[in-house]
Amino acid sequence: MNLILSHFFVFFFVQNYVLLAMLAGMVILTVFDVFLERKALIRLRLTLAAILVLSLFQYFEGCYASLSEPTNWRILYSALCYSLRPLIILMIIFSIFRRVPKWTIIPAILNTLVVFSAFFTDIAFTFSSDNRFTRGTLGYVPHIVSGFYLLLLLYLSIRRLTRNSLEEQSVVFYIGIVAVGAGFLSTRGHDEVVLLTYAACLLLYYLFTYELHTKKDALTGLLNRQSLYHWTEQKKELIKGVISIDMNELKWLNDNFGHEKGDSALAAVSSCFLSGISVNERAFRVGGDEFIIFSMKGEEEYLSDLVEKIREAVDETGYSCAFGIAYGAPVEDMIREADRLMYEDKAKIKAQMAHEGKKLHNRE
Repeated sequence: MNLILSHFFVFFFVQNYVLLAMLAGMVILTVFDVFLERKALIRLRLTLAAILVLSLFQYFEGCYASLSEPTNWRILYSALCYSLRPLIILMIIFSIFRRVPKWTIIPAILNTLVVFSAFFTDIAFTFSSDNRFTRGTLGYVPHIVSGFYLLLLLYLSIRRLTRNSLEEQSVVFYIGIVAVGAGFLSTRGHDEVVLLTYAACLLLYYLFTYELHTKKDALTGLLNRQSLYHWTEQKKELIKGVISIDMNELKWLNDNFGHEKGDSALAAVSSCFLSGISVNERAFRVGGDEFIIFSMKGEEEYLSDLVEKIREAVDETGYSCAFGIAYGAPVEDMIREADRLMYEDKAKIKAQMAHEGKKLHNRE
């Protein structure tokens, strides 16, 4: 018995060395992770576990496929493999995209019911007396469901092309394309390549997500000061316009309602910046209540419309910000000019609020 187990572990380990090394590496990374939310980590770890389990099932199925006669064990492992493959693609989708309709689990459930019917009927698949695989009437259901999930992954990746940064667009779209390629290889019988590809996609997205967190401010989700230095020094040729922003009366909020209230206000106005900008802009938190937006478009009308859109969104939160716009000059000059105009706007707002005897709304 010990000899059999030792042979099993040796052969399985050798055949899946790269996959196992990659999965183990990701587990180590997630153990020490301090950036991802707990739910995101759980989804990621479950997906990794599913890939490992599927690799085991595929190995066992291969062992029973070498026998001269069919057994119920081969039916079981075949059904488990057919049910897990599309499910793993769905788990990858849930790991990458936050908002996925819950009904998307239904095709995976139906597929599981179909493949496990092999114990009772031959509508999914069966094995001949000499252990040869035969596909039934519904034998392509696992491939169809996998194809559906791959198309969903590709669709969600393409939809993200209209949102977020070009960097995130490129990575997510690349993952979608690679996963679709892996799905095609699966139909050609290259299952070992498929699992390795899925694990690589997860590793790539995890590392990219980790990198994103190092570039962003934890409270607001905006790019941090270090990212600002990077853009100012290395990508200044892309910057055609600058919007300087300062939140009004943050100190008053902190003094009267506590820093928790101030943090909530900063997060609220920052969400307005994020929802207002497009792929042509990058929003940064410079520090405290100071923000800056770099735009790859330098037209006055475009920047003015963008500021007006953001200002209206901020007003709806009950808070207030001052804005300054600059364009058509070197980056350093645009930053100084935008700051100057922002302070002028801030002085006007303060004077108006003092004249009207107003303070910020007390948003409980």
